[in-house]
Amino acid sequence: MASVSPAEKRRLLSETPFFAAFPPAQRDALAAHLTERSHADGDTVFLRGDESTSLMIVASGRVALRLTSPQGREILLAILEPGEIFGEMSLLDGRGRSADAVAFGPCRLLSLDRRDMLPVLQDSPEACIRLLELLSTRLRRTSDQLEGVALMTLPSRLARLLLTLSETHGTRRNAEGEVLLPLALSQRDLGQLIGASREKVNLQLGRWSAEGLLRRQDGALVICDTEGLADIADIGAP
Repeated sequence: MASVSPAEKRRLLSETPFFAAFPPAQRDALAAHLTERSHADGDTVFLRGDESTSLMIVASGRVALRLTSPQGREILLAILEPGEIFGEMSLLDGRGRSADAVAFGPCRLLSLDRRDMLPVLQDSPEACIRLLELLSTRLRRTSDQLEGVALMTLPSRLARLLLTLSETHGTRRNAEGEVLLPLALSQRDLGQLIGASREKVNLQLGRWSAEGLLRRQDGALVICDTEGLADIADIGAP
């Protein structure tokens, strides 16, 4: 991957939702402190417990956040897209990482150290509010995952996940409302996001395909009936 130029770093910050509201001069000052890292698919970005004080920005590609038990069982917490940031907890408290981060395909990351970010937070109430909003969003996402695993059936959890992915990554295909999910998520990945085995996810997807709720196309999923999935998810039609 080509190195990120100073101009591109400034542009990337301006297009990152977290930093977009910062004054341009403030963003440009932060961009000057960004350091670049590139990773191949499957590379470990960091492990839970690693010492670090930096916040990271996905410049290109995707990053998966996950937890791994001593027995090797994995829970996929999130898949981060370009423009999203992670590692903000270590930036704030200077403690070890709270989860593993792994490259989900080739990716390019930008890193901003705590010593460069804290002065901005100390001088800017707006920046603090933005960071609090980010932390709140992450906490709500985690709470929703825990609620799903503890209280919802597998079909409801899977339907909710597919609807969420359709809103964040989906492409509407036609007037009938079909939505293409272009993410290269395997059935194992889907299972890790909802706390289920690959086999059970495969079985449920097969049932929904037979019922006409979705279909497969060139390795991707197409949602044919969002209202039907919403009824299963029990969250109302989108």
